Amino acid sequence: MASLLFQLPSRLYPKPNLLLSKTNTNPLPTLRCKPAPNCTKQDHPTPTSRHFVLVHGMSHGGWAWYKLATLLNEAGHHVTAPDLAASGLHPKRMDEVNTFEEYCEPLMEVMEAVPAGERVVLVGHSYGGIPVSLAMERFPHKISVAVFMNASMPSSTNSLADITKEFSKRPKKDTMDSKAVYGGEGDNIALRSFTFGPKHLRAIYYHLCAPEDVTLAMMLLREGKLFFDSSITRDDFVTAEKHGSVSRVYVVCNQDRSISPETQKWLVEMSPGTELLELDGADHMPMLSMPKELFSLLVDISDRYQ
Repeated sequence: MASLLFQLPSRLYPKPNLLLSKTNTNPLPTLRCKPAPNCTKQDHPTPTSRHFVLVHGMSHGGWAWYKLATLLNEAGHHVTAPDLAASGLHPKRMDEVNTFEEYCEPLMEVMEAVPAGERVVLVGHSYGGIPVSLAMERFPHKISVAVFMNASMPSSTNSLADITKEFSKRPKKDTMDSKAVYGGEGDNIALRSFTFGPKHLRAIYYHLCAPEDVTLAMMLLREGKLFFDSSITRDDFVTAEKHGSVSRVYVVCNQDRSISPETQKWLVEMSPGTELLELDGADHMPMLSMPKELFSLLVDISDRYQ
């Protein structure tokens, strides 16, 4: 059945310019977009109405998806964009979140609530790729496809430790007016917290975004943190049997100044079986700078992996 996307005016939802190849105990605040009034509400998505679960990156929240969520909602899809712990509107502070699993609890609750027989399109952006990987390991039967958008992507063939080691070899970027706090000693030195500065945000992450999106981000961004506890560094964090059974697509954003396209493609090469797509002209935040093109891309992916 043709996607609902192709029933919409093409001038409103342009097809993205893509280069395609294949390679190897209270409810927490969550952005939930219900179908528009002129759409029929259904408990289980039809072939043209799917459930997208959108996972934000470090320091962000579900709010970062507001443009994309609106487009998906207007097309009749269901959208869930949870705030991970100490992010967005979540009530905890980052210094109250001790482990990576605690950080991911809101996403795990969303996945637990997905009805039996329903499979979601799971999308992770930037650092959100690691929570998505945990969800793939825990709920492989509930995911039709996992989409990594210029994101960290551990796999059974490329552990998080391997990725961290590889990233450490690459040239360090100037953090400008952002503030990074490190702790530990010797080989155990780790990033304890990170706070974006406006100059750094505009120059590296949001350089193709509208000024009002930068203003919104500076109002809503919170302290971020990278996790290196035992819940994420263990050898069986993801396995070939569970995580590896989920279809994977990696979207390279070729104007990203935070994670180079070469690094993004290296992640795909190290995870055989992952489909690679390149979103031409996209910076680190395509959900804000290119929402219509990203909408078209994700709906196309969902059609092919239903």
